[in-house]
Amino acid sequence: MTSETLKLTDFMDLSALQEIQDGFASIASVQAIFTDAQGQILTNPNPTSGFLHRRDALASQEEQIPEPQRVGREYIAPIVIADRKLGQIRMKGGSDHLTVDDDKAQRLAKKFGVDPQTVKELVQQATKDRNRRPAAVQFLFLLANAIARLCYQEYQLRHRVIEVETLSRVTTMLAQAIDLRQVLDRATEIVTELTEARACSIRLLNAATRELVIQSVYNLSPEYLGKGTVKLDDSRVDLEALSDSGFSYVADMRSDDRVIYNEMAEREGLVSMLTVGIKSRGEPIGVMRIYSGQTRKFSNSEITLLRGIAATAGSAIEKARLVRAQTEARQIEEQINLAADVQQRMIPRNPPRIPGIELAASYVPCYQLGGDLYDFIELPYNNLGVVIADVSGKGLPASLIMASVRAALRAQVDNVYYLDEVLRRLNSMLVRDTRDTEFVSLFYGVIDTRNRRFTYCNAGHLPALLLRNGLVHELGSGDQGSIVLGVIESERFKQSFIDIQPGDALLLHTDGLNEARNRQDQQFGRERVAETYRNAGALTHDPSHIPSIPTTTGHTTTGHTTTGHTTPAPNADAIARRILRDHRAFTAGAPPVDDITVVCVRFQPT
Repeated sequence: MTSETLKLTDFMDLSALQEIQDGFASIASVQAIFTDAQGQILTNPNPTSGFLHRRDALASQEEQIPEPQRVGREYIAPIVIADRKLGQIRMKGGSDHLTVDDDKAQRLAKKFGVDPQTVKELVQQATKDRNRRPAAVQFLFLLANAIARLCYQEYQLRHRVIEVETLSRVTTMLAQAIDLRQVLDRATEIVTELTEARACSIRLLNAATRELVIQSVYNLSPEYLGKGTVKLDDSRVDLEALSDSGFSYVADMRSDDRVIYNEMAEREGLVSMLTVGIKSRGEPIGVMRIYSGQTRKFSNSEITLLRGIAATAGSAIEKARLVRAQTEARQIEEQINLAADVQQRMIPRNPPRIPGIELAASYVPCYQLGGDLYDFIELPYNNLGVVIADVSGKGLPASLIMASVRAALRAQVDNVYYLDEVLRRLNSMLVRDTRDTEFVSLFYGVIDTRNRRFTYCNAGHLPALLLRNGLVHELGSGDQGSIVLGVIESERFKQSFIDIQPGDALLLHTDGLNEARNRQDQQFGRERVAETYRNAGALTHDPSHIPSIPTTTGHTTTGHTTTGHTTPAPNADAIARRILRDHRAFTAGAPPVDDITVVCVRFQPT
């Protein structure tokens, strides 16, 4: 409302204006009237019947005016605000008759320049009008009430200013707080002090259990707090507070059937309760309650203020939760970084150097932590263990299982010669220590470099691929039907072997390679893996057909040949790189769906 639109009736109602007009007109023996700024009449020029009745009653029965309204010849009107006496107006009554002798009349007539007889007639007229004193008494009380009304308006205004300042202070405090418990504890304390209540509590909703869990309390006993659970769907008080009304009032907690724990409220000395809902982005997140030790009716301004504090608290709670979630996310990220660093150190940095054998490997995790595993284990008597495994799932759980599998495998191979027994022990450990949904596929082989023999055992993993004379053969598929590790403790595993020929190559990989898809949702597939492997490891006769092989420095190398002579096939590292390069070209930037691990072994010609 602007100053241009203000009206007299915005500050005082018409009935009060009429009372003031009637009292003034009666005392002054004049006619009076109130109008607005444009001259439009607001009050009736004739006194109201109620005013006339009260005036006549005062005139005829002055002796019956009760104390303390009249003390002796004095009339006293108290000024009261909110049941509290702030002051009073005292009026002393005069004599009923005024006499003027001839000398006084002559002096007054001479002083004012009027006829002496006129002076006597005016005095006589004044003393005859006995209605003026009752009108003055009535006007006295009217004036006291008007002053009280104005003072009460000032009182309310000051109270509103205090409420606004308090709400501003609470808002600032809650906006600055980042710790959830600090936010809630400060809110309950401030609300209790502001409303002069007995106690205050805040319960937050557990979305999973639909339970309103106590989170902060001010001035309630542990016994009362431990009274039992409060389910939102069973609490009519809280459902009402979280409805569109925004609050719920209980006059007497001891007898109201909406209250779940009446006896505990009586034992705690609680009577009236006001509950306001706490929401965030329109969704219920909790309730705030204030309690009084006696019957109390909360004013609309108090309810509005508490709803404002609850709304601010809801935003602050959401902010605190976000900050806490961000902090936890950072901590988890730090832990993941640490775990990823540990995992990277478990993967061989460089393959071992074995005379007559070329080794290469590549590991591309889908996430920072992965569940793939490969390892080269140098064994006694010129033997070399080669292992590749894939743990179900991804991320941190899979990486932890992968770490335990690697540690257990290395512990077993140092003491156990037979590969099937190694896998049996690994399987027993996994069945015992993992969940039903967790399992591991694993291919383990040992290269006897002296006798050029490869012994292997497969537990539900993709078969190894042998490249010999331009043809690709699967190892450990048709002749072995063992399932993955960690499912059936009684499972038995079968080991097999092949004799190595000069120029042979072995490829081991996880299903992240063959199951990858391009943007047309086509799968790379096992057949394409075999074809790419065959092309990458083939002997080359024409130098123009020799593929460029990226090196670790980012340059490319090309095989050299003399016309009419056969050049050596690419080494193990070149084969692995070629396979991954073709794989990237096929997926063309499509997001990966799984970890990719490739291990290549090339046996040099004698």
